[in-house]
Amino acid sequence: MGAPDPAQGQARGGVSRAAGFGVIRHNRKLLGLLTLNFGFFFLFGPVYVALPLHVSQELHGSADLLAAFYSAFGAGAVLGALLTGYLSRWGLWPTTIGVVIAFGAAMLPVGLGASTVVALGSFVLAGLLSPPYLSMSMALFQRSASTTLLPQMLTASASVRILSVPLGTALGGPLVGAFGPARTLQFSAVAILALGLATAGVMALRAWGKTGA
Repeated sequence: MGAPDPAQGQARGGVSRAAGFGVIRHNRKLLGLLTLNFGFFFLFGPVYVALPLHVSQELHGSADLLAAFYSAFGAGAVLGALLTGYLSRWGLWPTTIGVVIAFGAAMLPVGLGASTVVALGSFVLAGLLSPPYLSMSMALFQRSASTTLLPQMLTASASVRILSVPLGTALGGPLVGAFGPARTLQFSAVAILALGLATAGVMALRAWGKTGA
């Protein structure tokens, strides 16, 4: 057997992504979900730049404090993974959007000058919300696609998610330079909160339009 051809693998991956985007483009709900995914991860990206500078320059903290923030988020994520199964009986769309809104609200105290204890608690809560969001958005894709089309759609979704984080992180540099670390953290939290509220508003208008019709 010969070695796999990387060029052929890349070509198949490109075709798979293209097919996935083609399916998503013709489904308004899936297109909205893909946009929500991109926006959520993109708007969290600046936190990766702003948080270390916020800890060192504004809180005058050490590397231990920065590690405590990351550990708090990780501990929350572990708890969130354990709790995700209990949310499966809830409505997927309302819960997914609610998680985005709650995530943005949870991040707000960090950039608003809250005490270190409150800020660490905010990171625990944000971490707690992260696994349910990933799980429920994946479930929405799975529920909306046939078995044959699902791999292409998931490939397209994963490529958008992988791209959104570094783009958001790249945005963090100019934001920190222009507004400072704390304001950048505020921007990220408010923008995520606004994204969730806007998505909720769009879904409500669509539901109202169907009812009115």
